[in-house]
Amino acid sequence: MGSNPTPRMKAYIRLKLLDIVATWVLTGSSENWERGLTASIWGVTNKLKTRWEAVSRGDVLLFYCTAPVRGIIGYGKVKNKYKQDTPFWGEEIEQNRVIWPYRIEFEVDYVLPRPDWEEKAVKAKLGKITIAGISSVADQSLVQQLWGEMSNKWKTTEKVGEKPASEHEDVKKLVAELGRLSNYIVDVEYRMPDISERLDVIWRRVAASVPTFVFEVQIGGSVHQALTKLKHAYDIWNSNIYLVVKEDNYEQVMKYLAGAFHEIKSVIRVITVTQVKKLHEIQSLDYKLKAEVGLR
Repeated sequence: MGSNPTPRMKAYIRLKLLDIVATWVLTGSSENWERGLTASIWGVTNKLKTRWEAVSRGDVLLFYCTAPVRGIIGYGKVKNKYKQDTPFWGEEIEQNRVIWPYRIEFEVDYVLPRPDWEEKAVKAKLGKITIAGISSVADQSLVQQLWGEMSNKWKTTEKVGEKPASEHEDVKKLVAELGRLSNYIVDVEYRMPDISERLDVIWRRVAASVPTFVFEVQIGGSVHQALTKLKHAYDIWNSNIYLVVKEDNYEQVMKYLAGAFHEIKSVIRVITVTQVKKLHEIQSLDYKLKAEVGLR
C-alpha cells in the first residue's frame, strides 16, 4: 500500500476482523454531503429501510461522494438512528417532502477539507456498493484495502525511521489534540483554497464549515508570513486567529502587531508554548477524569 494504517485505523480493522462492528458505505452527491456533514446526519429512502435497521451504534461508516468526486472523502461511526418527517436536504426542501426519512446520526473521525475532495478522495473500486445510499462491506480484505489506501493517500501515518519531531511539530500536535479534546473537527496543514499556503492547525465545529479557529505555530521561520496567513484567514472566513510563540519571541510579535499588522491587533490572540502545554495538561486530565466517572 505504501504506508501502514494509523493506530485509529488499526483499531477499526481489529474490530472489523473480530466482527464486533460492521462497515457501511454511505453514498451521496457532493451537495448532499456538504449538507449532511454540517449536522453529522445521513438519510436513506423507504426502500433501504431494511439496511438502515441493520445499522448499529458504533458501526464504521465510509463517506462516499458520487460524481464528479467519485471517491471516499472521510469516515466515522454511528452514534444514533431515527426516523424523521422534516425535510433537511436541498431536494427535500425544494419539493417540500421527506425523501430520506431514515436518518443516521454519526460522529466524524476524519473528513477531507472541502477543497481536497476531488484531488484526494480515495477512488476505490467498490462496484455496486456505491449504487445505493447505504451498503454493507462484508469483504474483510476490501475493508483492509480501503484503510490502507486512505492512510496512504491522506498521509495520516507516521513513517518508520523518521527523525524525531521538531518542537514546532510537537506543539502543532498539542494544539490539534486540544481541539479534539474540545470536540472540534481538526485538520493539520490545512490548505487555503485561494492561495498556495497551508495553515498549521484549524478547528471546525462541523465538517463542511469554514475554520472556526485557526492556529499558526511560530517557532523559527518568518513571523511576517505567519501573520499574513492568519490575517487572510480572518479576512475570508472571519475565523478566530491564534499565533503560538515561544516566550522570547513575544515582544517581536507585538512590534509587528503595532506596525504592519495593526489591523488585526484587536482580534488576534498571541499565546505562548508554555500556555499551550499547560492547557493540554489540564484538558487531558479533565477528559480522563470525566471518562472515569462516566461523564463522557
